[in-house]
Amino acid sequence: MSETLNFATIKQELNFLFDCHEAVGLKGKMRFYTIPEEEPWRAVEQGMSLHFDREGIDAVLPEVARYYNEGELPNSPMLLDPMVHDESGKPIGTGVFWATILGLGIHRISDEDVERIHDQHLLHASFHRGDNHRAGIKIVSPSTRVIQPHECEALSKAIYDIADMEAPLYYPYYLLSGIRYLCLHGMFKEPDFANLKASQKDVKAVDPQAVLDARECWDAYDRIHSLYQKWGTDTGNIAHNNRFFNLCARDVMLFDATGPMRTGSDESFDFLVPGLVPRGAITVLAASGGCGKSSIAHELCIYAATDYAEDEERPRWLGQPVNTNVTDGIAVYFSGEDGPAIINARAALYDPESRAQRLQFHRADFGSEDVTFEEFIFERIMKMPQIPLLVVDPARKYLDGDEEDSEVVSKFFFALEELAMTKNCAVVVVHHLKKGAAPKSIPEVLGELRG
Repeated sequence: MSETLNFATIKQELNFLFDCHEAVGLKGKMRFYTIPEEEPWRAVEQGMSLHFDREGIDAVLPEVARYYNEGELPNSPMLLDPMVHDESGKPIGTGVFWATILGLGIHRISDEDVERIHDQHLLHASFHRGDNHRAGIKIVSPSTRVIQPHECEALSKAIYDIADMEAPLYYPYYLLSGIRYLCLHGMFKEPDFANLKASQKDVKAVDPQAVLDARECWDAYDRIHSLYQKWGTDTGNIAHNNRFFNLCARDVMLFDATGPMRTGSDESFDFLVPGLVPRGAITVLAASGGCGKSSIAHELCIYAATDYAEDEERPRWLGQPVNTNVTDGIAVYFSGEDGPAIINARAALYDPESRAQRLQFHRADFGSEDVTFEEFIFERIMKMPQIPLLVVDPARKYLDGDEEDSEVVSKFFFALEELAMTKNCAVVVVHHLKKGAAPKSIPEVLGELRG
């Protein structure tokens, strides 16, 4: 199948590479070439080399196209050497690193393979081979420093190892986008360099050492994706993490159930109110009737539903500062006992300027809808994108049955647990103690809870 090279696309890629070189202080020439052997890349004209600088791109591309022969075999698709060369043709360094990862046979790259590459902030796009549009990965990245000629292959090998595909013949080579290359295992093409630039939200330079560290961790964790994702790429933690994995008998299922989360994970534990109200979990606020449970619960809702200026002092709840950095979204208050008059009176006390514009109230009848509390949580509340806080006051008003029935209570808390974990929401459940209870310690409080 004949095809004419898209010079505009190729020029975009070459100019990108020259930009990367110049960003680390390198100026000189790159080169197109064919290898002097028949394998692994097939070419009629073997051992050719065409050096060019940025100003020479327009002059060299017609030569590349001539040898490409519109993709018709036999031809000589020219590989690119992204190394910068001086006037004598000596390689002096590069501002990029790269790898070519090809799948053999019917192999397709997996989402996990791509995820590991993407997490290193490397630009990447899929190679096509016939109808297989995930036949490999083309990878390139700007570097934060000059990469010396002797370092290049080691970096390409590190990327190849992280991708974890079995095609060791090809990783050191750079294949230009928009060109079909015939090799021992078929014909491969990455269609458009724009696909690589679109693979990351921001194109930024990557520290080569970060890639080497990632490969070291990938190997140290037995190339098991879940371990690598859980522990990250800090080589200083390898010994400690592997010791922990050994304690789990190197069983991935046991590890996933008990392993620590890596620093900086999205699933790290944090608080709406430090030490008192965690996010992603349920807090029970329990006391005897008339102690002010509803008042302090309402007060917390107001704080979570108010927008504060950057220089404004943050509110305190039960003596602790409210983490207003995590209060974006709608705070939800289910008030099953107090009517509008009482709620308005408390609001006037705690929010005299009516600043809590993000506070949503619900009564126990859900606006006369014929649904259970659990259905209302899953079908309505879950649809909201951000919920920093949800208060249920009191629990017994929203139970779909007897509070002494364990199945009823389990359904109630299951819905709230799902909400808390899915939305990373702080959930506070207000609950009464048994009548006549007079606990003198926290353990006694737990024993006096109703239901």
